[in-house]
Amino acid sequence: MSFDLETTTTMDDQRFWDACQLREQGKLVEAYHAFSKLAEETTDRIDKAGVLLHAAKTLKLLEQYEEATAQLSAVRALVADSLPSHSAPDERVEHLEIYLDYEDADLCWKQGKNEEALTKFERALERYKRQLREPDLRGFYEIMQTCRAFILADLDRWREAMPILEDARAFTEYKEGIAFYLGHCYLSAGDYGRAEEKLTDALKLGLPNSLEYRAYCELGITYYELRDYAKAKQEFAKCAERADASYINQSQIWKWLESTCRNLGLRDEAERYARLAVPS
Repeated sequence: MSFDLETTTTMDDQRFWDACQLREQGKLVEAYHAFSKLAEETTDRIDKAGVLLHAAKTLKLLEQYEEATAQLSAVRALVADSLPSHSAPDERVEHLEIYLDYEDADLCWKQGKNEEALTKFERALERYKRQLREPDLRGFYEIMQTCRAFILADLDRWREAMPILEDARAFTEYKEGIAFYLGHCYLSAGDYGRAEEKLTDALKLGLPNSLEYRAYCELGITYYELRDYAKAKQEFAKCAERADASYINQSQIWKWLESTCRNLGLRDEAERYARLAVPS
């Protein structure tokens, strides 16, 4: 899920792509310093803003959210200062503003500010409705719609999220996340057959840890509702192995395992999970 600004003739394009490559390789600190150095030596304001926007994205990946927010503010100031000096529309500015609004919304989401992030994604989708129809900006449309659907699902607004996610199956980015959240929505709707299919697909595609243990838990609930208690027990156990304490408490995984074991006639295991379910 990455977007790159169009190259221009007023900065060192090779150094820009080298910095992007460092980021793709996971060398985030080196990438950030490379973007910052290039920005210092770039004279064109729009090019400089574009490089600093990539620096902000790198800070976000480093989870330095306060610094990333400050960097985005600096980018906005540069763009605002540049607009009056251009008598003719500059396509770079338009693309930069879309990318900036995406990064701003995504930064809110990464910090857990779901309601604020949702508002920003929806505002951007409306503001750039015309531009996002263009083939070269299709990626922005897809990723913003996908993020919007994920947030709606996490806010328990799965009825709104489901049709967006069903359309998103044709998108090119983050198919594993789309499969997971579709499974989540189908589970919420009581459509256990499709929930099993999508959650299984998501796990096969490979999920980040923060979604993987959720997928195991929700697949466990799906099997529990289908009365396949042996499979439910396996999935709940996988969730318990991987999840953090906060999610274990939130999902009540020990109670699910207790109930599952009782349905399997595993009395001793059920008692053990019942003890784990009691707050210490």
